[in-house]
Amino acid sequence: MGRGRPDQQPPPAAADRPVTAADDLAARLRDGAPANIALMHLLMAAESPGAAAAALADAAERHPGLTAPVAEVDVLFRAHPDAWRTVHAVAGGVDHAPALGGAEATLDHWRASFDRLAETAPEAGVALYALGDPALLAAATAEVVDALDAWGLLGPDRDALDLGCGMGRFSEAMAPRLRSVLGVDLSAGMVAEARRRSRHANVRYAAGTGRDLAGVPDGSADLVLAADVFPYLVEAGLAWAHVAEMARVLRPGGAAVLLNYSYRGDPARDRADLAGAAAAHGFALERVGERPFRLWDATVFVLRRPA
Repeated sequence: MGRGRPDQQPPPAAADRPVTAADDLAARLRDGAPANIALMHLLMAAESPGAAAAALADAAERHPGLTAPVAEVDVLFRAHPDAWRTVHAVAGGVDHAPALGGAEATLDHWRASFDRLAETAPEAGVALYALGDPALLAAATAEVVDALDAWGLLGPDRDALDLGCGMGRFSEAMAPRLRSVLGVDLSAGMVAEARRRSRHANVRYAAGTGRDLAGVPDGSADLVLAADVFPYLVEAGLAWAHVAEMARVLRPGGAAVLLNYSYRGDPARDRADLAGAAAAHGFALERVGERPFRLWDATVFVLRRPA
């Protein structure tokens, strides 16, 4: 879905110069990163909006085989003049590698982090790749929900659990295509924001512990969606426990969809880890590490409970 690799063979880097922000941008685009994802990483690395603009110009000059994708990033950058400030406001206020030790300390860290983001930047907090743009976030959300529908996972007689629902963007987007949705998040601030934004009578929200799915009845869901949730569970050492919980709450034939399993940067390890968890709890893996989206580079895993 628009994830081509336009510059298969990059020019060799000169031995007498270090890798620059322009080179990093080119590497991401060469690997098929969507323009908004590439821009997000560029903005995170840039010391100022001017530095980001200079890196874009440098990328266009140094990597002529990537002219079109670099131009796409540049257009997006110019269309979002506040994106650098948004990215740094969110990224600067959240430690994504706290190394706190222990599940409870890790959960407390992320609960507090997302409570703060619920007050200051809920859109960027739940999806920094949207650059703080509600329209871009809505488009990325719709793309995922359309994929779930195309995979046969939605329907008017089905119930879903949105695990780590944040401000409820997926819950609300799925609601017209489902009988009911329960959104659960460990952040009470995000749950309050989701309730404030909710527009569908068949959606409800609840604060969870982050340790398990306590309070969600056995066999009550046909779909569990966990979008950018498992990386935090992996960090807390709670990933396998949540796979077991998903097996408990899913009905026979139900599916769990994980969008990103970890932020470790080791796809082979992620696949092996999740394959082991799935086998241990009676799941069949239907999709393993695919990247089907145009606006988000999430890896997709679908675990199916036998009918």
